[in-house]
Amino acid sequence: MLGPLNNLPANARVGVVGGGISGLTFTYFLGKLRPDVKITLFESQPRTGGWIHSFNTRDKNGDPVMLEQGPRTLRGVSDGTVLMADILRDLKRQSAIQYVRKRSKANRKFLLDPNDNLVQVPNSITTLIKFLLNPLSKGLISGFLGERMRSAAGRPRGDESVHSFISRRFGNEYVSTNLVSAVFHGIYADDVKQLSARKVMGRMVEYEAKYGSILRGAKKSKQANGRQLTPSGLTPLVSLYQDAFEKDKYELARLCKDFGKYSMIGLTGGLETFTKAVSQELIKWPNVEIVTSKKVGKITLGKMSQQVTVSLGGGQISSGFDHLRLTTNPSSWAELFIQESKPLSELSNRATSNTVLLVNYYLPGKDVLLKGQQGFGYLVPQCDENVENLLGVIFDSVIEKNYKAYKPVFSRTSFFRTKKKKDYTKLTIMLGGHHLKYEANAPSKDITIRAAKYALHNHLGISLEDLEAGSWEFVTAKNCLPHFFVGYNEWQNQLESQVLQTYKAKVSLGGMGFSKGPGVPDVVTDAFQDVLKLTEE
Repeated sequence: MLGPLNNLPANARVGVVGGGISGLTFTYFLGKLRPDVKITLFESQPRTGGWIHSFNTRDKNGDPVMLEQGPRTLRGVSDGTVLMADILRDLKRQSAIQYVRKRSKANRKFLLDPNDNLVQVPNSITTLIKFLLNPLSKGLISGFLGERMRSAAGRPRGDESVHSFISRRFGNEYVSTNLVSAVFHGIYADDVKQLSARKVMGRMVEYEAKYGSILRGAKKSKQANGRQLTPSGLTPLVSLYQDAFEKDKYELARLCKDFGKYSMIGLTGGLETFTKAVSQELIKWPNVEIVTSKKVGKITLGKMSQQVTVSLGGGQISSGFDHLRLTTNPSSWAELFIQESKPLSELSNRATSNTVLLVNYYLPGKDVLLKGQQGFGYLVPQCDENVENLLGVIFDSVIEKNYKAYKPVFSRTSFFRTKKKKDYTKLTIMLGGHHLKYEANAPSKDITIRAAKYALHNHLGISLEDLEAGSWEFVTAKNCLPHFFVGYNEWQNQLESQVLQTYKAKVSLGGMGFSKGPGVPDVVTDAFQDVLKLTEE
């Protein structure tokens, strides 16, 4: 939340709507800092964890296999990742932490060019030359050379799309449609012509406003700031965390230092290892109640009591909350506010979401990816024909085979040798997103898997025999990603202001739609910061 929040009174009651990573960590932080507060977490599904889902199943041979059907890795250089690792340490689950080194082949990333060939995102002189010879690089050199000299006078007063912003700064549309669009397919499953530049590229927009150039601003910012650390080796936010929970600053500093060297962090058993560990811990706490399979309907504020009440369907209500935290997708909020404020409900109606179709492919006993294809995966830019509505493909087996186990922060060494992993192929194919907005209905499971097979055969050269020999899973992640439309920041400010006014600062907004960044770690830091606002004296 951008605005202020009221401090919770002694023995307060707090409700949390949504049992995903945001709701769970908000509950965890609040329950730890204020054990006197009674917290009730409402989750509409039978399980907590939200879109983080490490699906355990069996392959065609009957052997167990874990398939990620949501987020799977965390950024190493991230405050939220440090907080998550420290929580795992508190829960005696630190042995699950693993990492990928920056020079690992699992850190290589690819784009799909218009000829259905993979081209590596440059990480050396050799790969840079190859990239510049590829059709995807059209307009890149001239765009970069001219960006510093290009005037910022034509920038709009208000917001604009990512496509408009990048095209203005680089003097052509190719950089946006060939390159930037692929990146935002991977992060938001969205269209750069519809995404808010101020929301998803806020720092670059500020660079242009302050320095007249993205590249000039990036250089000056890097020279001025670097990664800000306190004298004890902590970032400002981790320092707040250390102080709030009276943590060992040396252990946290070790985490900050180590994780800063890694490109990504993962967990054995999948990322759901974290949400399961937190959920299992919360169940033990006498001041926390987790209510599953209950969808919150409407939110009202008592005129006399000034306490929040939520309806749960079937005539059930839960009342007496001194504060309510919303962590679900903003596109579902209009119905929550309708009884208390029609204007607020109408304002919420502007929020929409993207649906992603996820297909998992698993083939035991064989690695069908060629040596030159070994990497994190590939993304599809909007310049490609893309009849499959493909967003990208993640090479899970490459990532998993290159994980190194991380030792607890208090150990003398931060890693140890792991057993050699058996050969297998595991891929996650992501389709849909903004492409589905132009279709009446999402395609069926069979049609989607057929499209995934077509993509893997054409883009990676995987034989039809190997595709048929593998196991396939399909899931529709309906409305999983908020759509950050042009003007989103202004809308967010208006919505937060009206929510604070309507509910007398008794309701706060969280989750991915209201965090400072799009990743899982960003949602965690957002939860922590808002808990501090509620508990500061």
